[in-house]
Amino acid sequence: MIEERASLLKVIDGAEHGVSELTELAGFRRGKTIALLEAMEQEGLIQFLETSNERKRGRPKKISRITPLGERFLSDFRKCRRNLVQINNNDIKRCVHQIALKRVLENNNISPYQRFLELNEFAFSIRDSVVR
Repeated sequence: MIEERASLLKVIDGAEHGVSELTELAGFRRGKTIALLEAMEQEGLIQFLETSNERKRGRPKKISRITPLGERFLSDFRKCRRNLVQINNNDIKRCVHQIALKRVLENNNISPYQRFLELNEFAFSIRDSVVR
């Protein structure tokens, strides 16, 4: 639901669209868009402004605007999205493999941290011997 609110706020941000246009731009069904807009209005994320209907027939458009709380929500959502760690199945498999190797070391009474320090020292020794 948070992602849907954020995507709708992105569409609303800086543009004047009616409900039909928002439905089309957001890619949601009309009922879902209306329900989200009503919920967001109750939460204080958006407010509705009615436009004048001088030349057109029918009901005037209800234009939604983002409130300061909605802007804060959208900016915080964008910050959170930047901090997401994205992994795939191969990353998980490698992690499980590394954990299994760690357990083998621990079962043989070898500290994984100590082994890491030894390997690190070994790698620095090789680097220093090649550089000189």
